[in-house]
Amino acid sequence: MLGSTPPSPVGSLILIGILLFIVYRILYSLSGQHGTSKNGEAVSGKVFRLPVRQPKEPPATARLTPVTGDKDPFGASAEALDFHKTLMDKGGLERIGDFYIEEMPGYTLRAFTHPAQSLVGVIYKDPDGRIWVNLVTEYKDGRIITTSSAESGAISLSRPHGMPLFNHPGLAVEQLLRRHKLETRGTERKGPMPPEKFPEYFAKNYAKVRAHIYEQEQRKTEKERGGSILSFPQNQTQDEYENQTADEDVMDEDFLPSRAESRKWLDTIYRTVEIPEDKRDKFQSGLVWILDKASPQSVSQTISDYSGVRVDEAEGRLIIRSEAGAEDIIEPGELKGPELFEKINSGLPADSKFTRLPVDIQGVTFYSRMSV
Repeated sequence: MLGSTPPSPVGSLILIGILLFIVYRILYSLSGQHGTSKNGEAVSGKVFRLPVRQPKEPPATARLTPVTGDKDPFGASAEALDFHKTLMDKGGLERIGDFYIEEMPGYTLRAFTHPAQSLVGVIYKDPDGRIWVNLVTEYKDGRIITTSSAESGAISLSRPHGMPLFNHPGLAVEQLLRRHKLETRGTERKGPMPPEKFPEYFAKNYAKVRAHIYEQEQRKTEKERGGSILSFPQNQTQDEYENQTADEDVMDEDFLPSRAESRKWLDTIYRTVEIPEDKRDKFQSGLVWILDKASPQSVSQTISDYSGVRVDEAEGRLIIRSEAGAEDIIEPGELKGPELFEKINSGLPADSKFTRLPVDIQGVTFYSRMSV
């Protein structure tokens, strides 16, 4: 308009600067690209927060999908081809087919069955390209024995009672067949596996193993949280738990002492065995109790949980296995409770042995991983 004064360029620049500063502060506060030091003091520079990748838990179930068409999921792997030929030529097995595991992308397997006996062979390939063989035999009483050539870390070696796994990393398949024959000498085997039953058989056994591993993880978590085997489960009502007694007549293999009873046990132990106050947490973390009526399964499971070795059952034998392999083979006979515990304990590696505590409580014997 005629006679008006044009806006000042300085004022416009100041206004633009203020607006830019406001936008910058808003973006800066929203970006989260600033951080604090360990002492809580502000630090300069950008801290890019990337999403934390949590390790994915193995699925609780595993279903098989047949591989169709001409595609070979093992590709041109000479190793897989050699395994395939050896299972058929040396083991007398017949091919069932190739499968993907629906819940586990990247895992492939090729299954075989023996036409005249309970013997299943499986060639596995994992997402890292590792290939190994499992040989599996099932018995009429439900036991399942597995012999594997898997590399260390490729599979979990922990198996539920009645499903022992004998691992021989990198062992040639022909030798693995011989090994498996030695481990499965019993005559009460089931009949051969019908090819059409394999997916159901695989899913059933996977679910058993996974449930066992989950239970072991829970037991480990509870043990670390409680710091002692004398931290007992809370699956009873408060009255049942507090009022349960340690009468020898009711101390069967499933007996769990009440809080009051466990405190009484600990008081008796500390009156008998001199343990400094500052070492009691460590002492209790390796303290186990074995009932006189404890079953062989309970005894071997306790040793497996707290000794750092694994005790497997096969053909009526107890096999003590460390990371180095079988350490000893024990014939338990009719032994149970502390007698069986001490027989197994005598075969443990020196750094895994338990010490019997001189505590006199009827119906129960105490052992410690810590020398006293």
